Amino acid sequence: MSKYVTNNVDHSPTEMEFVTSGDLVQVWSYERSKPIYEFQWNVDSILKVKYNPSEHNIVLGSCSDRSLILYDLRAESPVQKVTLPNKSMCMAFNPLEPINFTVGNDDSNCYSFDLRRMDKAKIIHKDHIGAVTDLDYSPTGR
Repeated sequence: MSKYVTNNVDHSPTEMEFVTSGDLVQVWSYERSKPIYEFQWNVDSILKVKYNPSEHNIVLGSCSDRSLILYDLRAESPVQKVTLPNKSMCMAFNPLEPINFTVGNDDSNCYSFDLRRMDKAKIIHKDHIGAVTDLDYSPTGR
């Protein structure tokens, strides 16, 4: 039972744990009734969370204040924060290059980032008709 409203959930690819988003990010174990970790970084709400498929200790979250926050479970803290023009509604990691991820944004664009350098988007994918509400990579990484 969480004390907070839960917006989204994602399961760890290797561990018996999952992460939830809401007022804060919580990491849960199947064997415990309370969260293992709780992360907060002065944002109103975290909309989505996603585990990195190869670096299982990295979690990415999109926030209601238009920011993306990178969490490192080994350090038990948020690591990096970047702000975009509008709110990000979805995100996906590249399965072949898991240091790269793409987020879908309310401004009808998708932004691709490198985890090592999140200060600027690598690629901006434009010309979508409306807000991007969902996206994913194919198994080939395209």
